[in-house]
Amino acid sequence: MRICKGRRNPLWLVYDGLLLLSWPFLLLYYLLRARTDGKYGQSFRQRMGIIAPRRLPDSALRVWVHALSVGETLSVVPLVKEMRARCPDLEVVVSTSTETGRKMAEDRLASDAGLFLFLPHDFRWAVRKTIEQIRPNLFILVETDIWPNLLASLKESGIRTVLLNGRLSPRSFKRLSAVRPLISGVYTGFDLIFAQSQEDKKRYEALTGGAGEILAEGNIKLDSSMTPVTDAEPAAIRSNAGIGREQTVWVAGSTHKGEEEILLGVYESLKREYPGLLLILVPRHTNRGPEIRALCEKKGLDAAARSTGQTARDKDVYVLDTLGELNRFYAIADAAYIGGSMVPFGGHNPLEAVRWAKPALWGPHLFNFREIERELIEAGCGYRISSAEELTAALRRCFGDPAFKDEVGKAALDFMASRTGTSARIAEMLLADLPGCGRR
Repeated sequence: MRICKGRRNPLWLVYDGLLLLSWPFLLLYYLLRARTDGKYGQSFRQRMGIIAPRRLPDSALRVWVHALSVGETLSVVPLVKEMRARCPDLEVVVSTSTETGRKMAEDRLASDAGLFLFLPHDFRWAVRKTIEQIRPNLFILVETDIWPNLLASLKESGIRTVLLNGRLSPRSFKRLSAVRPLISGVYTGFDLIFAQSQEDKKRYEALTGGAGEILAEGNIKLDSSMTPVTDAEPAAIRSNAGIGREQTVWVAGSTHKGEEEILLGVYESLKREYPGLLLILVPRHTNRGPEIRALCEKKGLDAAARSTGQTARDKDVYVLDTLGELNRFYAIADAAYIGGSMVPFGGHNPLEAVRWAKPALWGPHLFNFREIERELIEAGCGYRISSAEELTAALRRCFGDPAFKDEVGKAALDFMASRTGTSARIAEMLLADLPGCGRR
């Protein structure tokens, strides 16, 4: 779909037609969910374009940031704060596509953003109305959630658009390359793309045919992973969760269906060698908590869930089925496993564990973070394992070799210290194009 002003090509008309046909079905879905479990009750009107955000006055210093969900929201927090610190008069609007992302944005950016909203579905009238109400000078899209009508309407309104922390896995690139004539115009709708790595930059250049400005400035998630914490925080986390001060802890973060059974099997093997070992299982989707507890019971393991107010005291497994706590719990880990990597999902960000100077282990499918994976392995603070047996052996070393843990910890801290500052560099570049916020 080629973004262009005025004339619409037939494929775009088909896209708009399909969206229009989906409207009543989407509305029915949201109404049913709101009635049955309360979800979307506060958001479906904005999602469906029934209501628009309040109209904002004209401003030469307004940025609209869109982050799909929790991960994207957390990653952009340092950038927003950098921009506001450098330009206090800057107005910030934040949109998300999920309710959990909205809550996280309100929690982390309450003092920096003047308006929070849900991004409507890509109905032409809805995105145009939203743009008219916000009237930003700059639109920043974080990583993903790319919608053709939104980009087209921003371009037609003369609003500068930026893709931040852009990433294309080899699998995504292969899939998009197969339909390049149809989608290349979507990516050329961005005036500027900040790619996470040189490999990502090359993939974007191939998709766009070299159109537009594409820079490889680094991964802003490194900055979001370096949130300052006090030395007392790990002890406070242990006390609050009922975990002994000297108890050995293994944190498995952002796990997916199909992984937990493997991890529990590894835990059973290690439990005989480390009687006090606690496995903290953190499902990627918190609603899977009951399913995981049932799996533990089936294996004869005593499990507790944080969402029910239980603690980990005298438990084998602690299911951390709450929102936004994984990063903190990595602080008390003796070893960390990065979920979504033993199954072909693509893995999750390993930097959340590495920033705490913890040995980070993952399976063979961390293809969403291949460049980070390579750098962590080369730096000696991350390890790829290919089987339950390899994972068991790696954890034995983490739990039983203090010198190894110290070596990994130092390598992790050196790695993080050498790669932060991306948000500051990007903030300076973006503000240079806003009147009144340029370089001084």
